[in-house]
Amino acid sequence: MGDTDDGERSLARRDASPLATGDPYERQYMKGEGLVLYRAKQRTPWPMNALIGALALSSVIPAVLGLPGAWITAVTMLPVLFVVWALFAVLRVTVSEGNVNVQYGLFGPTIPMAAIESVTPTEYKWTTFGGWGIRRGPGGIWLYNMPGDGGRAVRIEWRDGKGRRRVTLIGSPNHVELAETISKARLALPGAAPAPALSEGQRALDDGE
Repeated sequence: MGDTDDGERSLARRDASPLATGDPYERQYMKGEGLVLYRAKQRTPWPMNALIGALALSSVIPAVLGLPGAWITAVTMLPVLFVVWALFAVLRVTVSEGNVNVQYGLFGPTIPMAAIESVTPTEYKWTTFGGWGIRRGPGGIWLYNMPGDGGRAVRIEWRDGKGRRRVTLIGSPNHVELAETISKARLALPGAAPAPALSEGQRALDDGE
């Protein structure tokens, strides 16, 4: 028993580094179960940030020049652009001993480790899903991706609390490392661990409701 426990807990060695703490948002809203084994954060590439900035300027400049109705347009557009930028500026992924937590802005699933049936590093074409962000593709597959992952992703097949099969793709330039970490965490689970049910909020997000 002692040797087995030591082997399972060895997954947590990386948790002694700053990896364990994350930023304030992650500590507050992405708490895992057990020790943190992996944490990654992808930011929106600068061209997309520049595009949002250009749109913001295009609404502000007419207002500064005093064009009729320009202030109304600026007051309407600026909050919308800020919200869009804030929601989709960062794709976060954490893997703990108990779950895989994915959040694109404020949205994404928490996948119980015991509910995962398979995990595989793979490649995808963004055109199949119609772009980047939170996308639903053929067969009801959900993709969470950010430009810059090179078409690399981790494919997770799992069951929700009602036994329904789910497939989630997580875009990641380090897809092999991410998949290996999840696989090791699954192997470290007790053999009889049940698949915990998801909350209603998590089910709603994954159903696209």
